[in-house]
Amino acid sequence: MSEPVAWTAALAAALLAFVGIWTLTRPLRSRFLRIWLRAMSLALMLTPAPVPNFEGHYAPAFIVALFEAVFQLQGEPAQSLKLLLATCLLATVVAAMWSWLGPGRRRDLD
Repeated sequence: MSEPVAWTAALAAALLAFVGIWTLTRPLRSRFLRIWLRAMSLALMLTPAPVPNFEGHYAPAFIVALFEAVFQLQGEPAQSLKLLLATCLLATVVAAMWSWLGPGRRRDLD
């Protein structure tokens, strides 16, 4: 499968999962938790990472990390795990900012 087709499939799967997570998180009372779970779902599924031993090829970082950690004898999951950590930290910051400053936030009017 060519790389653009694979990324199109990954994007479609991520959007489907995002719609499911959006629906499941609607009843949550915590605005931050709702936004954070939604942001994390996209961050985890769509973060690209280079595929070891295949120069110039990228795959979703969680897949690269899982494959390298579990199925390779001398796997190299560190780079993809670092990318995932950085993306998750960024998603957490964005979720916090969005829940605090974003649209739809109730403001007390005196």
